[in-house]
Order: sequence, then C-alpha cells, then structure tokens
Amino acid sequence: MGKAKKRSLKNGINDKFPCITREAALASVVKNIEKKAEVINTITLFDFTAEEMLEAGAAYEDVMALGGMIH
Repeated sequence: MGKAKKRSLKNGINDKFPCITREAALASVVKNIEKKAEVINTITLFDFTAEEMLEAGAAYEDVMALGGMIH
C-alpha cells in the first residue's frame, strides 16, 4: 500500500461521521448551528437550502447569518 493511501485511511479513521444520512446531517447542522465554522462543510456537502434548514427547526436569524452560502 502506498503512502498516500495509508495517509487517507488513517485520516478517515478519525472522521466525525464516516457514514451519515442526509436527515442525520441536517439534524447535526441544526443542533450545532451556533458553531458556524463546523457546519459550513456539512451544509455545502449536502447542499442544504434555507427552507430545509428552517423546516428542520433552525432559527430564521441563524439561517440568514449563513448568508450567500445557502440558497
């Protein structure tokens, strides 16, 4: 096994969630919406819309604070 593959596998072991559904990701985003630096990657990965986040229970002000990142 090459060095790059070993490094990739090693980094993958410490992932926050190696296998996650869209619903679980949305719940995680809503739960941790105050930690914007942490949820930005999840929002862009799953391409959540503002409507989806609001329906899941996020506060309007928090969703609008994310700005142009969501559509």
